[in-house]
Amino acid sequence: MRTPERRFGLAKDGSQWLFGELASNEAVWLKHNGKPHNYSTALSTRVARAVVNIAVPDPAGVRVIDPCCGIGTVLIEALSMGIDIAGRDINPLALRGARGNLAHFGFPDVVRLADMRTLPGRWDTAIVDMPYNLCSVLPEEEKLDMLRSARRMADRIVIVTTEEIDAVLARAGLRIAGRCVVRKGAFARHVLVCG
Repeated sequence: MRTPERRFGLAKDGSQWLFGELASNEAVWLKHNGKPHNYSTALSTRVARAVVNIAVPDPAGVRVIDPCCGIGTVLIEALSMGIDIAGRDINPLALRGARGNLAHFGFPDVVRLADMRTLPGRWDTAIVDMPYNLCSVLPEEEKLDMLRSARRMADRIVIVTTEEIDAVLARAGLRIAGRCVVRKGAFARHVLVCG
């Protein structure tokens, strides 16, 4: 009873009871906190995993792009879930960190240097963690260019931003289908599902 070889679970789904072998959650994302390259403002592994789950609820056959991949936090979570994802970033130093982080966990190098505004190709889903710096803010026209590019890349887009950008999204031709706010102290991130 204390160390069974097989465990079973019982759960209710609506009016139906389900019985089967139990698979426990391993909280894989916690292991990814130990990546060698970090930014103090990067997404936490827990939030990155949640964003990936929101962006790709059914990963079978889905191709995903993270066109502002930074140090690769979203990439690591997606790859650990078996999702076909590619990363791009305009910053070569960020890509060096992403490559180091991917290698640390044994994941393939899926990152390339590119500006999302000129990136060719089409994917099923885009996850865009809008670039920001606590000391500077992107001009509205640059945000608009990035969001229009995301719209060109994919029909389903999950955007992470530190500020409300509803008006810019509308100008880019994107419609918000769902949203939430994740807070860490006074710092807030808006997670928007758009199409």
